[in-house]
Amino acid sequence: MSTKPKGLGRTILQYIPVLLIVALFFFPLFWMFSTSFKQRVDWYAVPPRILSFTPTLQNYDQLLSIAIVPLQVLIDPATGQPKINKLTNEPQLQRPSQVLPSDEYRELTRFNLFGQWYLVGTKSEFLRFIFNSIVISLATTVFSIIMACLTAYGFSRFPPRRSDNILFWILSLRMLPPVAVIVPYFFMFQAFGMLDKHLTLILVYSVFNISFGVWLLKGFFDEISPELEEAAMMDGYGPWAVFRKVALPLVVPGIATVAVFNIIQSTNEFLLAFVLTQNVATTGPVALTKFLPPTGIDWGGISAAATLLVAPVVVFTILVRNQLIRGMSFGQLR
Repeated sequence: MSTKPKGLGRTILQYIPVLLIVALFFFPLFWMFSTSFKQRVDWYAVPPRILSFTPTLQNYDQLLSIAIVPLQVLIDPATGQPKINKLTNEPQLQRPSQVLPSDEYRELTRFNLFGQWYLVGTKSEFLRFIFNSIVISLATTVFSIIMACLTAYGFSRFPPRRSDNILFWILSLRMLPPVAVIVPYFFMFQAFGMLDKHLTLILVYSVFNISFGVWLLKGFFDEISPELEEAAMMDGYGPWAVFRKVALPLVVPGIATVAVFNIIQSTNEFLLAFVLTQNVATTGPVALTKFLPPTGIDWGGISAAATLLVAPVVVFTILVRNQLIRGMSFGQLR
């Protein structure tokens, strides 16, 4: 009779540290998410208004409002023909201020659809910066996984001399702090005219991500029985077919694990993107600094922007959660 309360108390005591750690990690995310729905008066309330506030979508409206309006070609009243821009040799169109809904909107881009020009305007450029982050992180992940799979399979099945030393050198690239290489990278890409380019960040991020992928995936390829590949070769499969149809499907959990870590690293990276970009290829983390004007920090806007930046990573992690759990468990068993 007396052992049950003691066992229950011991179980509760064991879970208390776990709950404290979970709360420590999740409270900043909760605070960021709740602040994104607060009005300015609630940001500085004392005591803090954790739940007792009136939610508003004003911060998200400022970031996500988008207007797509048609542009009319200007007609020369003297000739009745469209006016032509002498510099670009293209028809002159209406000015953005003439067609956008209000002065809050600014031009984002233009496009021609079936001969009709359209203007895309937004209240904030943050949508473009999020799009940059998504494109760069996805391109980096795809390229890194392709290169890591090929390299890891080569080290697993055809190990060169001193392969352990080479693998350690590859892994050391992941441990290299970005601040140690940022200056050489800057001067190198400046010499090639590649500053503020999407491709620049994709290449730089891939250097760090490929090393981690090779180290992780090699262990997964090592666990595949060579007899499976030998049986496939006896059935007429060539080396490339064995890799693509036999080995690769068996390491999908590992690929999912590498993909999640690559996307998180590429989406969150700040220093390299801050130094190597200016405006065209600026990513979301760098764009958050635009919410720090001299007049005061826009806590609602920066919280809403950070929430939008975190959301794609969370959604992708949820979609591949089964493969991710299998991959991480496989890594632990290894």
